[in-house]
Amino acid sequence: MSRYAAMLLLLMTQFLPAPSLDASTHCMSSKERIKVLDQVWRLIGEKYYDPSFNGVNWNVLHDHYRAGVQNAGCDDGLYSILREMTASLHDAHTRFRSPLERERARRLQATTPGLSISEVDGKPVIVNIEPDSEASRVGLEAGMIITSVDDLPFSRRVSKVSEEVGDSSSRRARLLLTYYEVLAGEPGTMVRLGVEREDGSTFQVDLPRHTVPISPPLVSRLLPSGYGYIKFDMFRESVAKQFHEELAKFKNAPGLIIDIRGNPGGEFDGVLGVANNFFARRVSFGRIVARSGKGPSLMLRILGVPSELEVGDSSAQVYAGPVIILVNEASGSAAEVFAAGMQENHRAAIVGRQTCGCVLGSVAHAVKGGGEVDISEFGILTASGRKLEGVGVVPDVGVPLTLEDLRNHHDATLREAVAVLNASNRVATEALPRR
Repeated sequence: MSRYAAMLLLLMTQFLPAPSLDASTHCMSSKERIKVLDQVWRLIGEKYYDPSFNGVNWNVLHDHYRAGVQNAGCDDGLYSILREMTASLHDAHTRFRSPLERERARRLQATTPGLSISEVDGKPVIVNIEPDSEASRVGLEAGMIITSVDDLPFSRRVSKVSEEVGDSSSRRARLLLTYYEVLAGEPGTMVRLGVEREDGSTFQVDLPRHTVPISPPLVSRLLPSGYGYIKFDMFRESVAKQFHEELAKFKNAPGLIIDIRGNPGGEFDGVLGVANNFFARRVSFGRIVARSGKGPSLMLRILGVPSELEVGDSSAQVYAGPVIILVNEASGSAAEVFAAGMQENHRAAIVGRQTCGCVLGSVAHAVKGGGEVDISEFGILTASGRKLEGVGVVPDVGVPLTLEDLRNHHDATLREAVAVLNASNRVATEALPRR
């Protein structure tokens, strides 16, 4: 394992649009394909954090998929089978990546047609449009409903993809994976979408897929309310340093809003680095539990996996005011560890929607043929001993996503966060002694 592979312990790169098939036509022999299957199966069997494999009979699966690999076409058939085999563990972090997907992950890139969709009021709805993309130029807007993909009714397309994705850590995780895969494809290829406007009229658009960075630049600004606002899309050590610098500008602000909606995770160092800014004394953000039921193995510790997640120091605290953290179903992994740690230590209120419930630590392993498999090698418990995997973080104040808000360009979650801070500050002011 490389040091880089060990650093991406909590990053859910499989939640990013990726090609379902490699563009190359390279074909391993049947014997070589079997070796790759055996290697992936053995690695998971030796290292998976749960010796019961989430209730899956791992030996039976090996025999089942071995027959399929022998009859697979070229390498893309093998990769499809390996994705299906790893997905059978119902674990969003344990996933196989083909050589092309591995390379894209190394470059921290994803592919997109310039928009993202989610289920809103039971419908597949555009929830975000990339600025300056072809999607924005052809008139697509948040709140529009997707009716078809590549001339297939959306219901048929999503049903097929959902079967390929299989179960995951939670229903929210499966839905995220499914909707991402519906739009997946190679950069430069086109996807045709059927779209319904608010008035019921429909039209079709052809959109090119292109690469985007997984981690856009951190956004920081002072809101009209006077509260500080910081948004970032990955927990990395470099982002934590930038966060520290931006937070210093808001140290006297009457409130702070941290937006980690859509943040899929990152590194332990990133989580602890961001959290350090809010505590004047040492507190627990949780602990690591390995397959043995104890702390991480010597190998994992060498690779930088701590036994205890602790933050805080009198010299490190930058901000002591009230904090609100914004989350949604696409807040995963390291983002959930951060939100839970701040919530359990009564340092922040959580506003938004229940998070993904995808909280395991994975390590990437290279395999024959150039692909790699991420394996969940340890679990993470909160400071109070709660398991977040499959559950997620439940907000203190829930804010549903509605078609009305999307169509009116209202950020109801941010608006609610401001209201919570206003109420908190009123209570604090009224509690002051009167002269």
